[in-house]
Amino acid sequence: MLDFWLNEELADKINLEIGKNEVPHSQLITDLYNNGGLFLALSLAKELLDSDPFNHPDFCLCFPVIKITKSTNVSQDLMGSFRSFYKNKEFCSISDWLQSLDSGNKQGIIGVEEINQLHKKLSLKTFAGHNRVCVLWGPELLNIAAANKMLKLLEEPPNKTYFLLISERPDQIIPTILSRLILLRIGMISSEKIKEKLLDESFTNASEISIAANGSWRAALLLSKNSTLRKKLEFLWIKCLRCAFRSIGNKSIVIELMTLADEISRLTRDEQKSFLLFGSVLVRSALVINYCANETSQYMSLNNFEIKKLAPFINSQNIIEIVKLLDDSHYNLKRNANSKILFSNFVLKTSKYLNQKEI
Repeated sequence: MLDFWLNEELADKINLEIGKNEVPHSQLITDLYNNGGLFLALSLAKELLDSDPFNHPDFCLCFPVIKITKSTNVSQDLMGSFRSFYKNKEFCSISDWLQSLDSGNKQGIIGVEEINQLHKKLSLKTFAGHNRVCVLWGPELLNIAAANKMLKLLEEPPNKTYFLLISERPDQIIPTILSRLILLRIGMISSEKIKEKLLDESFTNASEISIAANGSWRAALLLSKNSTLRKKLEFLWIKCLRCAFRSIGNKSIVIELMTLADEISRLTRDEQKSFLLFGSVLVRSALVINYCANETSQYMSLNNFEIKKLAPFINSQNIIEIVKLLDDSHYNLKRNANSKILFSNFVLKTSKYLNQKEI
């Protein structure tokens, strides 16, 4: 029986379908908040195969890869690394996986060779004439050729074959694939539920962490373990803010801002994206505090940063421009923009916007 504490109603629905032998053959698990999409898919695969999927001949797993060596083309080439990674981090994101590979500025993809191999494997008879399960993590990262090949599989699925796709960005999946999938949505988790789980596992600061996690169990785990990366990203933001506030009438600060931009550009591509996403949480929290809605702030500092000191500088005069800057920078980063130029522009505009006073 499938157990999924993060969403018990969803688990009950799936268990009912398993009991009635009515599990849809093509499903998409949407996991916008990193609340165990991959964990749920592998748990369901275990139920359908009646054994550990990693040790079952009728289990297929596809995930984003990067070109570590010339021979690294498909998931199977990194399966050993993936199993070690997943064993230590069941509640993970694609970004976590790619960072574990020291991906640098390389972005993970699922290429056409991956889906070609999947076609070949699914054309064979099943090992025991029973179910076969294919889990694909990150369908939004299929390139065009791979997506078209995957579409053919979903249009004409082999007998007794179940497809479980997991996406953190379902809006980026091509519509023709999306239209052939039954959706399983994993939403936000209540702060009370996160707090209760943290207390059960003897974590300290459970109340603060449960609020700052903003509905994400992965975020709660990172905060509870005093995430080195999150601490680093927050520290870079603190440096950026301090430079911005010293920039009025101080032309020499441009050198310091360019040095900071260079430091940010040396992060991996996924870390740069995390830097911008962290900024979104930071400015939102400052804005709600500025307008006396402290209870809705979800910010927790790992560097003893007092966000209430930033709050007066995030206001109606600059919030739209700051959010647009964050969104545009994130979009351009995904489009492989030059990170040095992008973040040079970012820190200069951030300095300008933060010094706009509310009328």
